[in-house]
Amino acid sequence: MSQLLSQIPLSTDLLCLLLLALWGIPLNHAPAIARVASADLEWAMGNRETQPEVPDWVGRADRAQRNHHDNLAMIAVVILLAQISGQADSFTALCSVIILGARVGHGLFYIAGIGILRSLSYATALAAMVAIAWHTVS
Repeated sequence: MSQLLSQIPLSTDLLCLLLLALWGIPLNHAPAIARVASADLEWAMGNRETQPEVPDWVGRADRAQRNHHDNLAMIAVVILLAQISGQADSFTALCSVIILGARVGHGLFYIAGIGILRSLSYATALAAMVAIAWHTVS
């Protein structure tokens, strides 16, 4: 397996995809840590039948996490298809960087409760993803 992986160059597109996948780590853990801090370790180690009272940002963080997971598969398919088909180039790399920045921004703006910037970030990432798809098939 390591020989196979060493033969795949880590392009800008693939690096952005990797960073997007890793962005899921803080999105996954921020709301969980906030809940443990509001409850206690016993709650965290239990079945979590009830939820502790938490600030509003924790709910937004949950929704940002779900949105990230919902969109990551589409983004991955588009970036990987460009790579596999040999269509990845400086244009797809730029679009991948835009997607990465916009998706990280989306999560941060979502958690912060800045709706207009969250929506603009989402639309920016979506447009860049569509641009990669269009570039790949045309």
